Amino acid sequence: MTDVLTSDPTLITGTLTTSPEQVTRTRTIDEVVAEVGHLRSRTSLLGEDVAETDRDVGEAYREALSEQLDVKARMTAKRSVADMLGELADAGFSWRDIAALVGVSVPAVRRWRLGEAATGANRLAVARIVALVEMLRDDHLVSDVASWMEVPLVPGTPVTAIDLAAAGLLQEVVEIAAGHSTGEDVLDRTQPGWRERYRSDYEVFEAPDGELGTRPVTRERP
Repeated sequence: MTDVLTSDPTLITGTLTTSPEQVTRTRTIDEVVAEVGHLRSRTSLLGEDVAETDRDVGEAYREALSEQLDVKARMTAKRSVADMLGELADAGFSWRDIAALVGVSVPAVRRWRLGEAATGANRLAVARIVALVEMLRDDHLVSDVASWMEVPLVPGTPVTAIDLAAAGLLQEVVEIAAGHSTGEDVLDRTQPGWRERYRSDYEVFEAPDGELGTRPVTRERP
C-alpha cells in the first residue's frame, strides 16, 4: 500500500490499493469452433422459423385474395354475360384468351355474346375474370392488363399470367402484380421442376455493338 499526500485542502488523504491484474485465458480452437457452431445452429433455427412464418403469411394472404375475388365476382355476376365479355374485349383480351381464361370453347363465348344464356357456373367464371382485371387495374395500377398478362413470368419460359389465371390461380396473378411474389416464386410453388422443363439451349446476349443476339448456352459438365 502507498500513502498519498496532497496539498489540495479539498481532497482527503487516503490509501491507494493496487487491484490484481485481470488474467484473460486464451480459448482453444476447439472451444471457438464449438461456440461458432452453436451460433450457426441458432441462426439456422431462426432462419427456419422465419421461412415457416413467411410461408404461413403467404398462404393466408393468398386465401384472403381468393376470398376478395369471390366477393367481387359475385357482385360482378349481376351484370349480363354479354356486358362482362364486352369489358374483357375492351381491355384488350382476344376471344381465344377469354375462352381459355373462363375454361370454355371460343364458340361458347361467341354464343354468349349473341345473347345465349350461360350456366350459373360459367357466368361466375366470367365474373371472376372481370373482377381480376378490375383489381389489377384499380388496386395494383396495371394500366394495360391484357398486355401485362401476356408477359412471361420468367424470361425464357412460356408461362404467363394468363396461363396462371386459366389454371384457376387468380390470386397468384394478383400477388405478382402487388409485388409480394415473383414469377419464379410462383412457378416454384405451382410447377416444381419448371427450370429443367423450360430450360433452353440458347440464351439472349448483348453484342458489342449493342444489338441483341442468341447463342448456344455453355453448360458445365458434371
